[in-house]
Amino acid sequence: MRLFPVHEMVRRLGLSLPEDAWPDYLARFHAERPGVIQEVLGRSLAGQRNPYVWLARSVSRTAGSVVDVRCGAGALTRELVEEGRQVIGIEDSADELAAARAAGPESITWLHGEVGNLPLASSSVDAVVTSMGMVTARDPRVLLDEAARVLRPGGSFACMAPTVRPMAPSLARQAAEFTLRVGSTPSFPGALELKLTDLLAQRGLRKVEDARACYVFTVHDVEDADLIINAMYLPGSTPSRRRSARDWLVRRAMARGQVELPIPMRRVVALKDPEPASGIA
Repeated sequence: MRLFPVHEMVRRLGLSLPEDAWPDYLARFHAERPGVIQEVLGRSLAGQRNPYVWLARSVSRTAGSVVDVRCGAGALTRELVEEGRQVIGIEDSADELAAARAAGPESITWLHGEVGNLPLASSSVDAVVTSMGMVTARDPRVLLDEAARVLRPGGSFACMAPTVRPMAPSLARQAAEFTLRVGSTPSFPGALELKLTDLLAQRGLRKVEDARACYVFTVHDVEDADLIINAMYLPGSTPSRRRSARDWLVRRAMARGQVELPIPMRRVVALKDPEPASGIA
C-alpha cells in the first residue's frame, strides 16, 4: 500500500490547497466577494458581542495610533476608532480596500500594502491588530516580523483567527453535519493552531493573553445560508455540494425556526519589549 505524506493526504481530502495555489484562490475570493467574511463575523455573536468587538477591546484606550493589518472591508478597523486616535487600515486586496474606503469614516487612513512590507516607518505605532492575517498569510512569521518592526517599544500586538475549539457538543454535531454536506472543511493557508509563544518571543513580543471564545452565526433563511457558505474558504468543495449544503440549512431552519453554526475564535495579545534603560543605574 502506498503511503502519502500528511500534507498530501490533507490536500486529497479537500482540506487545503497546494501552497502555490492559495494566492490565486484568495485573490479571486476577495475580488468576487469583498466584505463577505466580515458580514458573517459581524453577525456572529457570543451574548451581545461579535469577534471584532472582542479583538478591539484588547487594545489599550491609551494607544494613540493603531494599525489593522489585512483589514479587509474595515469592520475591525472601524471598531478601533476612538477620539484623538489615529487608525490605519492596511489591505492588499484592491476590492476589499475599495469597500473599506467607501464605508469610511474619513478619520481612518486606508493604505494598500502587503503583510510582509507594511508602508509604515519602524517604531511608529502603538498597536498592531489583525483579525485574519495570521491564517491567511502564507508565512505568519513575515507578518510578525513587520508587526514587531513598526511597533514602538511597549506597544501591543493582537491577533484573532478561527480555531477548532471551544465548541458545545450540540454545535459540534451541527457543524459536522454541515461539513459532511458541503464536502470540505473550511481551509486557510496558515495553520489554525499555531504555537505562538516562541514565534512572538523571537521577535521581542511577550505573550500576555491566549484566550478562546465560541461565537454563533444564526441561519434563518436562504439569504443567511448563502451568506455563510459564500464567506467560507472551501477550496475542496464543488458548486453542487455547496448548493446541497445550502438547501439542507434552509430545510432545517424552516423546520426548527433557525440553525446555529459555531464560529470558534482565538485571541492572542503580546507586548513589545521596552527599550533597555540607558545610562548607569
